[in-house]
Amino acid sequence: MCYICGIKLFCGVILRIKDRITQVLVTTVDNTVIRINDSQYVGFHARLGKVKADGTRLISYYYFYRIGGRNGKQCNYFIGNSEQIDAGVARRIAAKIEPRIKQGEDILRLKFDAEKEHVRLNDFWRFSGEHFFKNKYKNSRDAIRCIEQNVLAQLGSVPLDKLTHHLVMLRIFEPLLKQKKHSQLKVVASQLRALLQHAVDNNYLVVQPIKPLTGIIKSKSVASKSPLLLTGPQIKGIYYRAMKTPNRLAYLYTLRIQILTGQSLSTILASYRQDIKGNYWSLRATNGKLTGKKIPVQGPLKTLFKEAIAGFSNPTSLFLFPSKLSRNGSDVAMDPRAIAKSQQRFILAVQGTKVTSSELVKNIELAMVDLGVPGLVVAHLFNRKIETYLRLDPKDQSISAGLTQWYSG
Repeated sequence: MCYICGIKLFCGVILRIKDRITQVLVTTVDNTVIRINDSQYVGFHARLGKVKADGTRLISYYYFYRIGGRNGKQCNYFIGNSEQIDAGVARRIAAKIEPRIKQGEDILRLKFDAEKEHVRLNDFWRFSGEHFFKNKYKNSRDAIRCIEQNVLAQLGSVPLDKLTHHLVMLRIFEPLLKQKKHSQLKVVASQLRALLQHAVDNNYLVVQPIKPLTGIIKSKSVASKSPLLLTGPQIKGIYYRAMKTPNRLAYLYTLRIQILTGQSLSTILASYRQDIKGNYWSLRATNGKLTGKKIPVQGPLKTLFKEAIAGFSNPTSLFLFPSKLSRNGSDVAMDPRAIAKSQQRFILAVQGTKVTSSELVKNIELAMVDLGVPGLVVAHLFNRKIETYLRLDPKDQSISAGLTQWYSG
């Protein structure tokens, strides 16, 4: 028995039918039919392409299934097409697949394990790489998004054994170099090398195909060779404009905290509410661990933190600036990229200068030096390497005095 369902379009009716998939059926079916769902094996179906010049159509055979019940992962296993097999062979393969799916086996996973030496980058990421990144990186959401947007979009269909340094350079590195996205290039290269090293460690690759980026990116010289984008008065002007903006926006609060303390945006967003205690702010690295460094919470910074905690924190999250995802059971901080872009737009509107987050921090450091803030205090705030005996204790009063000088300068 044949069951027919029609999808009405502007140009007519396109049909999807349910019947026993046979070679006779797929070769004689009307050209308006684009899909045949098999009446015996649930999930087994044929997709019929457009009519070619010789009157034939490419027919592709798939087996759709779910892992984990109705709300589980949806999978479409490609059996083959009419240029490789006929409907009878596809049907026999479907008959072998059906009992394994009923037992809860993932056919795509079995294929992935069986074809280890020819697995595609997309499949390796899906079955192994993504899980590896979730365990490797504290802020795995950004790392996963970086790979998906910058790597899989360009090289996802390439088999692992076909990946070469030249191919990666051509499709990923060179476009980023042309756009002068050197920082992003370093991150992408580092994470891609980590992913492919994971493939080497698990015998999916013999050697690491990507060479180090030494010599590809011309190292930027020290700050003295780069122009000062913002002066001290301009930085203070940005601070007061942000303070007077009536809207309570996260990117303005983080911008003001950066200007007052000289800390990076990633450090601010990694902070927990509990880190601000006893007139000190204990800093965390992006991996969530305390660094041992403390910033005195005094004057305008104390008021700013009180407003931030009242305006942005919520009981379901540890973070000072939690993401909206924290309300859905996933405790993460706000996205630093989105915050940084908003800050850049604000600074451009106020001062007419495009400044990145790292450039802003560097300009704050230089402005503190110009104002006469003691060098050891600046070294403490901006993590500069100095001899151990010169390092200030986290609660040294000179740090508090130096920040007071900066606030009133």
